[in-house]
Amino acid sequence: AAGSAGRINVDQWLRCPTYSDSSFGSILVLGDVACYETQEKYEKTPQQLPQTAQVAGQQGAFAARMLNRGYDMQVTPPKLPELSDSEAFSLLRVWLAARGLEEAPGFDFLSLGLLAYVGQEEALNQVAIGNVPIFNYSGKIAFALWRTVYLAKQASSRNQALLTFDWVRTKSFGRDI
Repeated sequence: AAGSAGRINVDQWLRCPTYSDSSFGSILVLGDVACYETQEKYEKTPQQLPQTAQVAGQQGAFAARMLNRGYDMQVTPPKLPELSDSEAFSLLRVWLAARGLEEAPGFDFLSLGLLAYVGQEEALNQVAIGNVPIFNYSGKIAFALWRTVYLAKQASSRNQALLTFDWVRTKSFGRDI
């Protein structure tokens, strides 16, 4: 089950191999420790997904959808379990059946690009959707984009306000060492 660099190999539903069939599907591995290989259309060898927060966030959302929809994770591919006649017409089940999701789709990573803060109010960015690059910037413009995305990713408006206040205070009075 060990992948490269000590990571854990996972299948397309982020399940890791287990020693017994009864426990298969009970452990989902995601984030930096998951070794998931994808193969692009024109590449000869599969590539591992990068160990970034973007990948981990998409894997977490995928795992949450799988669990919330109630897929039986012990079968391959994961399927919705058979239900009694009274349970078979739940709104969620009808919605999933109408969308053709009785079998769970595998994880598919969509790259939205890269952002990197390099210091001295400068950054690098590469904005893309999948393998299609949209634009690349470096310097102050990239730093403004980095700050905007960083601020938008905060979990609460309170954190956004505190972070903005901290940035303004640091710009006005310098760092407190």
